[in-house]
Amino acid sequence: MKLFNLFTILVIGLLSFSSQAQHTQDKSLIAKGARLYSENCGRCHNPRPASDYSKKEWSVVMPHMREKAHMTGKESLAVEAFLDSTLTSDVRSEMKSSSADRPQLSGQALIDNFGCQGCHQVRGSGGNLGPALDNVVATKGKAFVLKKLKNPKFNNAASAMPKFPMSQDDMEAIIDYISKK
Repeated sequence: MKLFNLFTILVIGLLSFSSQAQHTQDKSLIAKGARLYSENCGRCHNPRPASDYSKKEWSVVMPHMREKAHMTGKESLAVEAFLDSTLTSDVRSEMKSSSADRPQLSGQALIDNFGCQGCHQVRGSGGNLGPALDNVVATKGKAFVLKKLKNPKFNNAASAMPKFPMSQDDMEAIIDYISKK
């Protein structure tokens, strides 16, 4: 009987992990989660970078913050998908290793996929947690933006910007897109 209970718990745990892992692949859910993270967490305090907590710690934080932010279950799931997308080394490895095989996305598609407008304004649309990106290349320079995309904390250790799994071509496409008016 104990073996059956242990097996049941193990199967349920694996199924819930599998369903959560699937959400980290849903780009629209990740983008929605980024926006919700910016809007809800930024209302009461400076949102923490996703890397400040492990997945397990976020799973404890999220139910408490969900209640305080009056988020629905679907909204909470979107935020968790966003956080997971920035924490999951499997996603980073998969994206980097398969970057040669996948088609190059446009800068606009990459900004949408990574949910950048959850925190930043681009062409007048988006969040206000981070700076607007419309003139950042003109004012800070391409080298600065490239360095920021590679290592978001290089000039601000407290930055809430996550390190996203992007190739050099992805970074160039984003810089090209935000450079154009």
